[in-house]
Amino acid sequence: MIKIQKRDLNKKAEEYRKEGFIPGVLYGPEIGNFPVFISEKDFLKNLNQIHHRFEFEFEGRTLLGIIQEIQKDPLTLRPIHFDVYVPEISRIITTAIPIIIKGEEEIIRKGYAVNKLLNEIEAEGLVEKLPENIVIDVSNLELGESIYVEDIQPKDNSFKIITHPETPIVTIVEVVSEATEE
Repeated sequence: MIKIQKRDLNKKAEEYRKEGFIPGVLYGPEIGNFPVFISEKDFLKNLNQIHHRFEFEFEGRTLLGIIQEIQKDPLTLRPIHFDVYVPEISRIITTAIPIIIKGEEEIIRKGYAVNKLLNEIEAEGLVEKLPENIVIDVSNLELGESIYVEDIQPKDNSFKIITHPETPIVTIVEVVSEATEE
Protein backbone atom coordinates (compact mmCIF):
# COMPACT_ATOMS: atom_id res chain seq x y z
CA MET A 1 0.00 0.00 0.00
CA ILE A 2 1.30 3.46 -0.92
CA LYS A 3 1.84 5.63 2.14
CA ILE A 4 1.40 9.40 1.97
CA GLN A 5 2.39 11.38 5.04
CA LYS A 6 1.57 14.84 6.36
CA ARG A 7 4.35 17.38 5.79
CA ASP A 8 5.85 19.61 8.49
CA LEU A 9 5.28 23.20 7.32
CA ASN A 10 8.42 24.34 9.15
CA LYS A 11 10.48 22.17 6.80
CA LYS A 12 11.06 23.43 3.26
CA ALA A 13 10.02 21.39 0.23
CA GLU A 14 13.64 21.35 -0.99
CA GLU A 15 14.70 19.61 2.23
CA TYR A 16 12.19 16.82 1.58
CA ARG A 17 13.55 16.42 -1.96
CA LYS A 18 17.15 16.16 -0.68
CA GLU A 19 16.01 13.37 1.67
CA GLY A 20 14.47 11.34 -1.18
CA PHE A 21 10.86 12.49 -0.86
CA ILE A 22 8.49 14.36 -3.16
CA PRO A 23 6.30 17.04 -1.55
CA GLY A 24 2.72 17.45 -2.62
CA VAL A 25 -0.81 18.46 -1.74
CA LEU A 26 -3.70 16.19 -0.81
CA TYR A 27 -7.19 17.68 -1.04
CA GLY A 28 -10.86 16.80 -1.32
CA PRO A 29 -14.34 17.76 -0.14
CA GLU A 30 -14.40 15.22 2.70
CA ILE A 31 -10.80 15.45 3.92
CA GLY A 32 -9.82 19.10 3.45
CA ASN A 33 -6.39 20.24 2.28
CA PHE A 34 -3.04 18.89 3.53
CA PRO A 35 0.60 19.45 2.56
CA VAL A 36 2.02 15.94 2.21
CA PHE A 37 5.03 13.94 1.01
CA ILE A 38 5.76 10.50 -0.43
CA SER A 39 9.01 8.64 -0.97
CA GLU A 40 10.41 9.30 -4.44
CA LYS A 41 10.87 5.54 -4.92
CA ASP A 42 7.18 4.81 -4.23
CA PHE A 43 6.11 7.73 -6.42
CA LEU A 44 8.20 6.66 -9.41
CA LYS A 45 7.10 3.03 -9.06
CA ASN A 46 3.37 3.69 -8.69
CA LEU A 47 2.32 7.21 -9.69
CA ASN A 48 3.88 8.26 -12.96
CA GLN A 49 0.95 9.77 -14.85
CA ILE A 50 -1.80 12.26 -14.20
CA HIS A 51 -5.39 11.07 -13.81
CA HIS A 52 -4.07 7.81 -12.36
CA ARG A 53 -6.49 6.46 -9.71
CA PHE A 54 -4.95 4.65 -6.74
CA GLU A 55 -5.47 3.57 -3.13
CA PHE A 56 -3.18 4.91 -0.43
CA GLU A 57 -2.79 5.16 3.31
CA PHE A 58 -2.96 8.55 5.03
CA GLU A 59 -3.10 9.00 8.80
CA GLY A 60 -4.27 5.43 9.35
CA ARG A 61 -7.05 5.59 6.73
CA THR A 62 -7.22 3.94 3.33
CA LEU A 63 -8.31 6.48 0.73
CA LEU A 64 -8.84 6.54 -3.02
CA GLY A 65 -7.10 9.37 -4.86
CA ILE A 66 -6.56 10.68 -8.36
CA ILE A 67 -3.27 12.29 -9.42
CA GLN A 68 -4.28 15.72 -10.70
CA GLU A 69 -0.89 17.25 -11.41
CA ILE A 70 2.77 16.26 -11.48
CA GLN A 71 5.31 19.07 -11.65
CA LYS A 72 8.71 18.11 -13.05
CA ASP A 73 12.13 19.72 -12.92
CA PRO A 74 12.66 21.23 -16.39
CA LEU A 75 16.22 19.93 -16.67
CA THR A 76 16.07 16.48 -15.10
CA LEU A 77 12.35 15.78 -15.69
CA ARG A 78 12.22 14.25 -12.20
CA PRO A 79 8.97 14.88 -10.33
CA ILE A 80 9.27 17.69 -7.78
CA HIS A 81 5.65 18.15 -6.66
CA PHE A 82 2.28 16.42 -7.02
CA ASP A 83 -1.41 17.03 -6.31
CA VAL A 84 -3.82 14.26 -5.28
CA TYR A 85 -7.57 14.79 -5.31
CA VAL A 86 -9.65 12.59 -2.98
CA PRO A 87 -13.24 12.67 -4.30
CA GLU A 88 -16.38 11.74 -2.44
CA ILE A 89 -16.88 8.01 -3.03
CA SER A 90 -20.66 8.30 -3.35
CA ARG A 91 -20.59 11.20 -5.84
CA ILE A 92 -20.33 11.01 -9.63
CA ILE A 93 -17.19 12.75 -10.91
CA THR A 94 -15.85 13.66 -14.33
CA THR A 95 -12.20 12.81 -14.97
CA ALA A 96 -9.77 11.75 -17.68
CA ILE A 97 -8.91 8.07 -18.05
CA PRO A 98 -5.53 7.26 -19.65
CA ILE A 99 -5.47 5.11 -22.81
CA ILE A 100 -2.89 2.33 -23.12
CA ILE A 101 -2.10 0.99 -26.60
CA LYS A 102 -1.43 -2.77 -26.84
CA GLY A 103 -0.25 -4.72 -29.90
CA GLU A 104 1.85 -1.99 -31.45
CA GLU A 105 4.67 -4.49 -32.12
CA GLU A 106 2.42 -6.43 -34.52
CA ILE A 107 1.67 -3.26 -36.52
CA ILE A 108 5.40 -2.46 -36.74
CA ARG A 109 6.06 -6.04 -37.95
CA LYS A 110 3.56 -5.41 -40.77
CA GLY A 111 5.63 -2.37 -41.77
CA TYR A 112 3.15 0.22 -40.55
CA ALA A 113 3.00 2.71 -37.67
CA VAL A 114 0.39 3.55 -35.06
CA ASN A 115 -0.66 7.20 -35.17
CA LYS A 116 -1.81 7.91 -31.60
CA LEU A 117 -4.33 10.72 -31.67
CA LEU A 118 -5.73 10.54 -28.14
CA ASN A 119 -3.93 9.77 -24.86
CA GLU A 120 -6.98 9.85 -22.59
CA ILE A 121 -10.76 10.05 -22.65
CA GLU A 122 -13.12 12.04 -20.47
CA ALA A 123 -15.56 9.92 -18.48
CA GLU A 124 -17.96 10.26 -15.59
CA GLY A 125 -19.06 7.85 -12.91
CA LEU A 126 -18.53 6.81 -9.33
CA VAL A 127 -14.84 6.84 -8.47
CA GLU A 128 -14.70 3.16 -7.56
CA LYS A 129 -16.41 2.24 -10.87
CA LEU A 130 -14.03 4.21 -13.12
CA PRO A 131 -11.22 2.13 -14.63
CA GLU A 132 -7.60 3.13 -13.96
CA ASN A 133 -6.98 3.03 -17.72
CA ILE A 134 -8.49 1.79 -20.96
CA VAL A 135 -6.48 -0.71 -23.00
CA ILE A 136 -6.84 -0.56 -26.79
CA ASP A 137 -5.56 -3.57 -28.79
CA VAL A 138 -4.40 -2.50 -32.26
CA SER A 139 -2.73 -5.78 -33.29
CA ASN A 140 -5.52 -6.81 -35.71
CA LEU A 141 -5.82 -3.48 -37.50
CA GLU A 142 -4.72 -2.98 -41.10
CA LEU A 143 -3.43 0.07 -43.01
CA GLY A 144 -5.93 2.95 -42.88
CA GLU A 145 -8.07 1.43 -40.13
CA SER A 146 -8.85 3.38 -36.97
CA ILE A 147 -10.32 2.89 -33.52
CA TYR A 148 -12.74 5.58 -32.39
CA VAL A 149 -14.08 6.53 -28.97
CA GLU A 150 -17.43 4.97 -29.95
CA ASP A 151 -15.62 1.61 -30.24
CA ILE A 152 -14.97 1.66 -26.49
CA GLN A 153 -17.88 0.30 -24.51
CA PRO A 154 -17.85 -0.06 -20.71
CA LYS A 155 -18.55 -3.73 -20.01
CA ASP A 156 -21.22 -3.12 -17.40
CA ASN A 157 -22.31 0.48 -18.05
CA SER A 158 -20.55 1.39 -14.80
CA PHE A 159 -19.37 4.71 -16.26
CA LYS A 160 -20.22 7.04 -19.13
CA ILE A 161 -17.73 8.25 -21.74
CA ILE A 162 -18.00 12.01 -22.32
CA THR A 163 -15.46 12.41 -25.17
CA HIS A 164 -17.21 12.77 -28.55
CA PRO A 165 -17.87 9.27 -29.99
CA GLU A 166 -16.47 10.08 -33.44
CA THR A 167 -13.07 11.14 -32.06
CA PRO A 168 -10.32 8.86 -33.43
CA ILE A 169 -7.99 7.28 -30.86
CA VAL A 170 -5.51 5.57 -33.22
CA THR A 171 -5.07 5.15 -36.97
CA ILE A 172 -2.74 2.74 -38.75
CA VAL A 173 -0.54 4.63 -41.22
CA GLU A 174 2.33 3.95 -43.60
CA VAL A 175 5.84 4.52 -42.37
CA VAL A 176 7.20 7.47 -44.31
CA SER A 177 10.95 7.61 -44.72
CA GLU A 178 12.80 10.67 -45.89
CA ALA A 179 14.02 10.31 -49.43
CA THR A 180 17.62 11.27 -49.86
CA GLU A 181 18.31 13.76 -52.60
CA GLU A 182 21.37 13.35 -54.76
